[in-house]
Amino acid sequence: MGDHTLAIFAAELILLLLVGRLLGEGMNRIGQPALFGQLLAGVLLGPSVFGMLAPHWRAVVFPDDKTLKTMIDAVSQIGILLLLLLTGMETNLALVRRRTRAVISSSLSGIAVPFACGVALAYALPKDVIPSHDNPLVTALFLGTALAISSVKIVAMTLMDIGVIRRDIGQMILSTAILDDTIAWIIIAVISGIATHGTVDLQNVGASIGGTALFLAFCLTIGHRLVGRLIVWVNDHMTIDVPVITAILVVMLALALTTELLGVHTALGAFVAGIMIGQSPILTEHIENELRGFIFAFFAPVFFAVAGLGMDLRTLMNPTLLLFTVAVIAVASVGKFAGALAGGRLGGLSTLESLALATGLNARGSTEVIIASIGLAMGALSTELYTMIVAMAVVTTMAMPPMLRWVMARVPLGEEEAKRLEKEEAELAQAVPKMERALVYVDDSPNGRLAAQLAGLFAARHQLLTTVLDVPGEKSPEQTTSREKVTEAARATGEEPGNAQSLVMARPATRDDALQRELGRGYDIVFAGLDQPVQPHSRHFDARLQVLVSSFKGPVAIAVHGAGAAGPSDVPLDILLPTSGTADSRLATEIALAFAGASKGNVTALHVFEPREDTALLRGRGRRPGISLLVDVHRLGKRGGVPVKGLTATSSQPDREIQRQLKGGRFDLVVLGTSLRQGETKFLGSRMASLLRRIRTPALVIAR
Repeated sequence: MGDHTLAIFAAELILLLLVGRLLGEGMNRIGQPALFGQLLAGVLLGPSVFGMLAPHWRAVVFPDDKTLKTMIDAVSQIGILLLLLLTGMETNLALVRRRTRAVISSSLSGIAVPFACGVALAYALPKDVIPSHDNPLVTALFLGTALAISSVKIVAMTLMDIGVIRRDIGQMILSTAILDDTIAWIIIAVISGIATHGTVDLQNVGASIGGTALFLAFCLTIGHRLVGRLIVWVNDHMTIDVPVITAILVVMLALALTTELLGVHTALGAFVAGIMIGQSPILTEHIENELRGFIFAFFAPVFFAVAGLGMDLRTLMNPTLLLFTVAVIAVASVGKFAGALAGGRLGGLSTLESLALATGLNARGSTEVIIASIGLAMGALSTELYTMIVAMAVVTTMAMPPMLRWVMARVPLGEEEAKRLEKEEAELAQAVPKMERALVYVDDSPNGRLAAQLAGLFAARHQLLTTVLDVPGEKSPEQTTSREKVTEAARATGEEPGNAQSLVMARPATRDDALQRELGRGYDIVFAGLDQPVQPHSRHFDARLQVLVSSFKGPVAIAVHGAGAAGPSDVPLDILLPTSGTADSRLATEIALAFAGASKGNVTALHVFEPREDTALLRGRGRRPGISLLVDVHRLGKRGGVPVKGLTATSSQPDREIQRQLKGGRFDLVVLGTSLRQGETKFLGSRMASLLRRIRTPALVIAR
């Protein structure tokens, strides 16, 4: 090879990437997963096609050189870890908990039947396809595992493609596949321990299982909180490009190394790292997309193409091996279908639901390819067995989508399911459910205390990670800090009170640039409570608040205490919500409903009609849009369990009508949505500024 090793390595990567992505594009266009195209790229570039048509040129590009094989295998192994990381990040453990009995019975039965059949089939295979003739147990275990497990990525992609992932049975299928994947990596971890020691040593197997159990217990309890805090710290304190991505990769490699030291496979560490990272409080969609692009642009195509290189289709030319390949496909399909069907019925599902579940779980794909690649690398699988398993994965996955589409069309939609789907569809258009972080910028004035209490209610309702930035000021020793106020308000809601403390962080604003530095850490909403938010006899904000509204691109919730009632966390809130149908009013509606839901209060939605809409001629038609706004608020409240009352009035000055409704202290809080005017600086509209000076009820202005 001489000095050409790096050049040949680059040529291999170019071919694997280019051919894999092009064939993946072709598969996408015909409705199949792109990974099949990438696998096919490896097959075409392997001994089956390229090696047969142009053996000399293949020997030049893919020479039998240990150094090159080690280099390309290293890239492929990193690809395995990254794919498992992404799979873990997409794993939603809450799905598994919703229908625990049906999920567990379907998963265990769906694994046990094909696993047992696969192990039995391994002992019936010709001896020349078993790598270790003296001890075929590890090979049998690998084959049984590969035949028993569904691929959660392929299942999820298929459910999304046919539009049923949000249905109850769709989530059941995905939940069971998630549990399948989790069990798979525990099984592989144990098998790897057996393979490492070369025999079934009960002490070593027990040590592997015990170490795995302790590792999982730590990672899924204390560990995921530590990882969440690490990601928050890295995001907030490091200034280099994409520091969170680096932190995620370090966590993945550290856990992979840990499982390797425990005597189990690195795959389990990478998968668990993904689960932990996926539970981070600020794993934004942007960060996940960056990581996904990094994986799918380079590592995934290389891994699947290298996996395809290991296939030799000439194996199937042998009638005996072709017959066994058909047997592998039949055992995998029938065993998985029968086991999952029986498990679904035992779990309380109907016959049609069980049929849909069994059909959906027959999708293999990436998980089987990864398991087969691990077995091949460890010497537990021969090239012939590897080819059989990958062929099984391709055939079962390609057959599943049309079958599942046919079955799902016959599973009836229940009344509760229809309501849930309607609610989830409505939430897609809402802003608040997408929020992850809130900043609380307050002093110790009544406005600051009001903002802190409302922020606590909001954080508890939506489980937002909340940072409190205390503005310096005089404070008596008996007064609590703003962080404590936010935490107390969060606990007072009764919604997961154990998490209230961990939801709230505090940072002192001891430097002039503290606010600017904090805003750069990424927030979705800011609650502001300062002594004088708006300048007297002006529409402009106080200097400190002006810096905030000018620098922050998202919504700012500005608290104005007035001469109002007791703290909002002390009693259920009776909230007045003026609504006009604008985007700002819509956001204010979502936030007001969050306060009411957290405090067990209610909302009165007020719509003020223009006099010209209330003439005798236009009474019916002119009022229709305004009434529909109130109906929409009522629907949003009903979905969130918040009572909503509608109130209408007619006035050419809506601010005067709002003031009239607030007289007499009937309401505890008024939530107002407004757009800021833009000049040299941002400022309030004249009506909003005037209204805030006149009202005595505590108010929260949602401004952006």
